[in-house]
This record gives sequence, structure tokens and C-alpha cells, in this order.
Amino acid sequence: MRTVHVITPEKTPGPVNVVGEAITVLAGGDLSKPFEMHIQEGVQGGGPPLHFHPWDEAFYVTDGQVEVTVEGKSTTVSAGGYVHIPGGSIHAYKNISATARMIGVVSDPRGGQFFTAVDRLRVPEDLPRILEIAEAHGVTFLIPKSPQPL
Repeated sequence: MRTVHVITPEKTPGPVNVVGEAITVLAGGDLSKPFEMHIQEGVQGGGPPLHFHPWDEAFYVTDGQVEVTVEGKSTTVSAGGYVHIPGGSIHAYKNISATARMIGVVSDPRGGQFFTAVDRLRVPEDLPRILEIAEAHGVTFLIPKSPQPL
């Protein structure tokens, strides 16, 4: 039997550091099926590169501005704006204001599990490990290849 999941302000979990983004997994895994809820906070220029995964994802921007790119089309989403990204869509976001904060909702527990697994790993030194963890959680990053020397 599933239970009611309540987090009071004094019991809010601490954030994990996902390559410079502070992500707090508020509800995740079996506690809140079929969705998870995260608070994502970052600084200007932060955000993941192009990637895709099989689950739907949605963001509600609560502070700042975020440029969201889905299937090659970029849109600036400001505080009060919302975007839904269907599973399988190639997407990325970039914080374009000095700071940005969003509430994220995903339809699969692998989202929060991925965030927790990469806590405190860094780019570029930990990139091979991050990509390995991503693959294990159903996330594929589209990393540009470095030009080959002539």
C-alpha cells in the first residue's frame, strides 16, 4: 500500500550538487509514483547539455530566466512560465539570468536517482563516470566531439 508523502519545511532534504546545479529531490522513487518533484537552482550559464531520456519532464520557473531548447527550438522561460518536454525529446536548458530556480517534475524515478548518483562529480575530470551513470539511468547526453587534429 502506498502512503501519503509529506515534507515539512524543517524536514526538507538537502540539495545534491549536479555539476554546479543544486537539485533538491523533494519526492522521488516509490514514495511518489508515478512522478517526482525537484527544486533546481543554478547560476548564469548553468544547465545540462543536450540530452534525452524516455520519461516526460516539466519545469515551472519560479525565479529568473531559463532558455529551454527542445528539438532544436529555443524559448526563454521567465518566472511564472512552464514548459513540458515529452519523453524521448532532445532537450537542454541554460540559466540566462544571474540565478534561476525551477520546480521540476519527472515521470520516472530514474531522474532523481541519476541526480543523487552524480552528486559532487565534476566536469571535465569526472565526465566518463557521469556518462556511465547517465547510461545506467536511461539518460543519453549528446556531447559534441572534439575536432580531430589535422
